[in-house]
Amino acid sequence: MRIGYGVLAFTRVSASKFSLDSPAGQQVYTARMAQRISVSRNPLRIRQPAFRYSVRAVDKALRILESLGRESGDLGLVELSRELTIEKSTLHRLLGTLEARGFVRRDPLSLRYSLGIRMLELGTAVTARSALGRAAAPVLDRLAVRSRQTVNLAVLDGDEILYVAKRESPEPLRLTVEVGRRLPAHCTALGKAMLGFRPAAEVRRLFGRRKRLRRFTPNTITDPRELIEHLKEILGTGVAVDREELVPGLRCLAAPVLDFTGYAVAAMSISAPAVALGEERVAELRPMLLEAVAELSKALGGPADPRRSGR
Repeated sequence: MRIGYGVLAFTRVSASKFSLDSPAGQQVYTARMAQRISVSRNPLRIRQPAFRYSVRAVDKALRILESLGRESGDLGLVELSRELTIEKSTLHRLLGTLEARGFVRRDPLSLRYSLGIRMLELGTAVTARSALGRAAAPVLDRLAVRSRQTVNLAVLDGDEILYVAKRESPEPLRLTVEVGRRLPAHCTALGKAMLGFRPAAEVRRLFGRRKRLRRFTPNTITDPRELIEHLKEILGTGVAVDREELVPGLRCLAAPVLDFTGYAVAAMSISAPAVALGEERVAELRPMLLEAVAELSKALGGPADPRRSGR
């Protein structure tokens, strides 16, 4: 039985505690007390097209969906009205329309709102119908079976990663990250794997002007110059490792998925609690991971070996 909700969840965790700094303060996961935790509360970075004629009602409805998508729990009418600065009467009508179409669900007891099943259906359809989603599905399946650990696929959006697919470990002690969740790129193996194979100018634009990056654990790289040097190492090895840089007790190794230009369009990872992912185990899993990303990269027209991408 899984315990915990939110970004990270464990099953049958012993007395170990895994802490994470969040905007709400330090929150702790244990086997005895499951709490919601969140790393990123940033709004979805949707690039707005240059379009002169905006339909207000549609714009408001989309803002409602974005707001509900950012939260791990349900929201009430008053909370949504305050956050979106939309009058309650107007908001109530918009929510009613979205609920009738299945895009929003209202809890019959609490009368609070969350995303509806239609959003899940559409999101699944986008992933499944994309070239990346179609090609990745069987590769993820095989890697999860071989590694017996949780396997994830993510894309890069600015300075964050977005999880687009996962396969959970069959082991009783496992790591779970929700599909659709965003996490910082600079302290995750998935993020570093993609950043290492992105143009240097793009990396400088994202991090070069910052004095410090946000620290989550003592292992987090917070100096942008140190991060850029670290990414050069990843470019040489083809594999990035998160050594408890986001959450104490959690480790991950990841490699980039490249298109025909050698550009990192995604990354694939193997994640596990640190007790199950020591250096010897990392060495065992590394060739499995590289074989999997090579297969997926080749399906997208990219090079089989990321180290020969020419970047």
